[in-house]
Amino acid sequence: PGWLRARYTATLNQALLPPHSAMLLGVVLGIHQGVPAALQNALIATGLIHLLVLSGLKVAVFARLVQGALHPLMGRNATWPAVGLIALYAMVGGATPAAVRAAAMGGLAIAASHLGRPTHVWTSLALTAAAMLGWHPELAWDVGFQLSFAGTAAIILLTPPITERIGFIPHVIREPFAVTCAAQVGTLPMMATDFHVLSPVAPLANALTLPILPVIIACGLLLGTLSFVPEVARVAAIPITGLLAYIEQVAYLLARVPAAALSIPRFPTWAGMAYYSALGPAVVAANLAGRRRALAIAAAVLAPALISGTALALWASSTPVAVVMAVGDGQAVLLRGPHGAILIDGGPSPAKLNDELGLQLPPWQRNLDAIVITAPSLGHIGGFAGFDRRARTVFVPGAGLSGIAWRTAALEAAARGATVQRLSAGQAMDVAGFHLQVVAPEPGAPAEQPGAAYLGFRAVAPDGRSFCHLSDLDPDAQAIAAARFQGPCSYLLLPDRGRSKLAPELERVAVAPSTQLIASRSSGRLAAGFPPSVLRTDQEGTITLPL
Repeated sequence: PGWLRARYTATLNQALLPPHSAMLLGVVLGIHQGVPAALQNALIATGLIHLLVLSGLKVAVFARLVQGALHPLMGRNATWPAVGLIALYAMVGGATPAAVRAAAMGGLAIAASHLGRPTHVWTSLALTAAAMLGWHPELAWDVGFQLSFAGTAAIILLTPPITERIGFIPHVIREPFAVTCAAQVGTLPMMATDFHVLSPVAPLANALTLPILPVIIACGLLLGTLSFVPEVARVAAIPITGLLAYIEQVAYLLARVPAAALSIPRFPTWAGMAYYSALGPAVVAANLAGRRRALAIAAAVLAPALISGTALALWASSTPVAVVMAVGDGQAVLLRGPHGAILIDGGPSPAKLNDELGLQLPPWQRNLDAIVITAPSLGHIGGFAGFDRRARTVFVPGAGLSGIAWRTAALEAAARGATVQRLSAGQAMDVAGFHLQVVAPEPGAPAEQPGAAYLGFRAVAPDGRSFCHLSDLDPDAQAIAAARFQGPCSYLLLPDRGRSKLAPELERVAVAPSTQLIASRSSGRLAAGFPPSVLRTDQEGTITLPL
């Protein structure tokens, strides 16, 4: 398969000019290398990016082409060569879960027809899913696997009723329009969760392009057989270039439509459960009548309402937690409990900070009890640019740190009504149900020296568990801060993203055998000596710690 893939890629690069060669390679084999960023973004915005993936649709098209070519020549003997070619096509394209699913289901259908046995699409779908999960159980968490099976199930269930209701649309585009609508309805939570974008224009874009997909695939495969006569291949590529240019222009034009792509920063799990709990009964209700239909409609209304209400109630009355947010190469921590919330630093990116807070805080909770700025570097205060949530108090280090950005963030919060308070080692206060014990900086710490005068503290929850945040204190400042600790930490966020070891004095007083270490970072190795049990945001994502 690798040799065939390389040979085919070389043939296309000789026969077509970019970006059409890259586009055809993606359409035929699902290899999207060399596609310009602008074109790729347009395909994403219009829901056409699946054209650059070896999807089940393409395997189905290939299966029909193979059967149509072999059956007149070999009759019933064409069955097993056709199955073999379908499997080879799926492997050459990278054997994606969608391609394997379609190849398996297509092979079962062809084999059943050859043996004179009836086929049942739900049986084939279930058998294929069971076989793939038995072969690789971890596929259950693969996005491609989930989208393939959920989309196929939705297409089977929803395409016929949608097609009936859009009979006024010309037949040539009616089916692709209905199929795209069905797939979008069936996979909406997954698309929102994993790709963070929904495209209202996708049904129209697919209706305009899918009818010519079989022609492009057939011509693209034929072009591969002309590799030994490059001049003929270039001539044959001219009409193919026109078809590819048409798809590209559809993507570019529809991507300019207002609201062509809706950004979904976060889609919580409970929202997905509520969505499917409404969709299932609604589909059932469409096929019932009388009292049963009324009961199904009631279930479609009550089930999501119950799930949403329960989730929001649990959200509002949650127990105290420390949330180390995955914001990239920086730090942003949210201490949240029934009595309020404290935001510690903002990370490097305003967009990531806002997305994380939107996920962690209830929709009605726009205000914070406190914002804590521990250090002046971009990894701590970059996310506060344009920050619009109000806070009662802004805590900053007691030493006069250098830099303008952290002062700007504090002044902007003050303009929204916050009180700015400087903190030094030895102070303590109760905020939002947490007891904050300040361990750094010491009065008179050298503010001009990076890491010497940053803000560090130990936050203690009502039940006694503690979260220790030491910003980016250098080893000397850590050793001085160790004398201020009133007990070990339940959780310790490693200073400097874990790139340097803890000061021995700090490790003796702050780290107990049960202490969980956390590193907030984007990538890279931790300093030598840290145990493998360290939780890292670049591996775990956002980390929620119960207090």
